[in-house]
Amino acid sequence: MVDKVSIIIPLYNSVSFLGETLQSVLNQSYINTEIVIVDDGSTDGSFEFALTYVSQKIKVLKNKGKGACAARNYGFELSTGDYIQFLDADDILSLDKIERQVEALKGRQDLLAVCNTVHFIDAVESGICTDEPYLFSTSKPEEFFIKLWGGNELPMNMVQTSAWLTPRLLIENHGLWNESLAKDQDGEFFARLGLNGNGIVYVPVAKNYYRKFLNGNNIASGKSRVHLASNLKSTQLKEVYLFGKTHGTQARSALAIQFKQLAIDAWPEFKDISEQAIRASNKLGGSNYEPAIGGRIVEMVKNLFGWKCAKSMSYYWKKRRK
Repeated sequence: MVDKVSIIIPLYNSVSFLGETLQSVLNQSYINTEIVIVDDGSTDGSFEFALTYVSQKIKVLKNKGKGACAARNYGFELSTGDYIQFLDADDILSLDKIERQVEALKGRQDLLAVCNTVHFIDAVESGICTDEPYLFSTSKPEEFFIKLWGGNELPMNMVQTSAWLTPRLLIENHGLWNESLAKDQDGEFFARLGLNGNGIVYVPVAKNYYRKFLNGNNIASGKSRVHLASNLKSTQLKEVYLFGKTHGTQARSALAIQFKQLAIDAWPEFKDISEQAIRASNKLGGSNYEPAIGGRIVEMVKNLFGWKCAKSMSYYWKKRRK
């Protein structure tokens, strides 16, 4: 029996890109798929546009105003696939993405499949891939996440939602998307599933194309109090999941870097979140990691007086210009 793949697409105000996304799904070389589109209260005609695609293969439903995680969970409840492809409504899959990952999983329900992500703005041909050094197959998922989170000397990176293919059983056994999170929902979700599974299968021939926006509209760029508090919560949860596998030096280092980055992001606007994150980092052994914060003068201040001073200067400069 051929495994079925459910492609679940949360939809919110993406009418300009949804057609291209759906064509990449409908043209997949893997045939045994269903598509579940869940609209979260779009006001730009996205829902009406999606309705034009309704067929035996494609369901379009509403789950108004409950957020992307709730939309994914609702879509999962209505799906019937053996494997789940979560896909954002403005992203694109290579035409063999699903087929290659299904082949690589070989019917296993205890493994996650992952592929590279190409970041693009206007055309996929001009996109760039930055995650190749981080992705690999392993029967020890803790090693995968430690490397991804910066525990092996490489800067930390991330895996975008649509790069994964997930067995239904892993989700049923270890939980749906955490609807209390506003940011890093995918980081928490796939860390939870991956670290409760028996390995990661890397499929380099498949590709996921992630659309970036010049105005910073991607959730990943969010720096509000709600976003940063969510990021803190998700990192605390990832600490629990990783420590369920190992308390080793590299694991502690990877988590310390995650908390340190959050502390820098939150300073000085949300000092309470920043200070909580830096305490968590120091408890894990601390980190010397310091990303670039600004231009030449800001970086000079950072080198002389530390990242807090540099970040404060950068923040108040930007505030004065508004």
